[in-house]
Amino acid sequence: MSRNFELLTQIQSELGEARVLGTMSKSVRPIVEAASRSESCVDAVSEEMVRLVQRVFLTANGNGPRKVLFFGVDDSAGSSSVCARTGRALAVHSSLPVCLVDANLQSSHLCRMFGIISAGKPESGPTSLRERCAQVGANLWVAGASVLASGRSAFPGVNELKEAMTRLREEFEYLLIDVAGANVRGDAVLLGQVTDAAVLVVEAHSTRRVAARKAKEMLDAANVRLLGTVLHNRTFPIPEKLYRKL
Repeated sequence: MSRNFELLTQIQSELGEARVLGTMSKSVRPIVEAASRSESCVDAVSEEMVRLVQRVFLTANGNGPRKVLFFGVDDSAGSSSVCARTGRALAVHSSLPVCLVDANLQSSHLCRMFGIISAGKPESGPTSLRERCAQVGANLWVAGASVLASGRSAFPGVNELKEAMTRLREEFEYLLIDVAGANVRGDAVLLGQVTDAAVLVVEAHSTRRVAARKAKEMLDAANVRLLGTVLHNRTFPIPEKLYRKL
């Protein structure tokens, strides 16, 4: 039995009802490299990302969530990577506007992955929210934390965050929000209350089961809807093409 199969089984056992939505392998192009190529970047969208997008957003009944939070356990860039790659795949398979929101006040991993120094310019006059975001594709944008925190070092209360989310939804059909690890700051619990659902990203070789369970319990206590987990940085014990046939 492979180490990754064991870990997937452990995740399902430890997190109870939280199903495994997908597994992300290490063998992918960096987001910055993909973003610097053609706008469609179809070659940068892997099969595993397409499956994740279909499971979460492009559901058969058309009732998939529009505001989804991506969070990890500790201070790693795993959730940022999964959020970025999911957003790019969603933008490729939907013509509707998609916005990635870098809501990580601890470390702006998401912006850096797209080579963006600053996204979410301060308000100045009648500028729309979309104009304050950085466009990185035909229908894909990146927003910084300032669109939610208004330049503050901490997020406002739930009511103010709901208003900010409503304004963003007026500009974009889909919002994918990346936030600091649940065991680093309490932002995942706060933002989870103003989004439709959340996805927990687990690092294949570093996330401890106890820490993952604690993160899930924190969101459960706040009545945040957890769609499931994504195993990030999986490695294949055998070649990937053969692995998929098993």
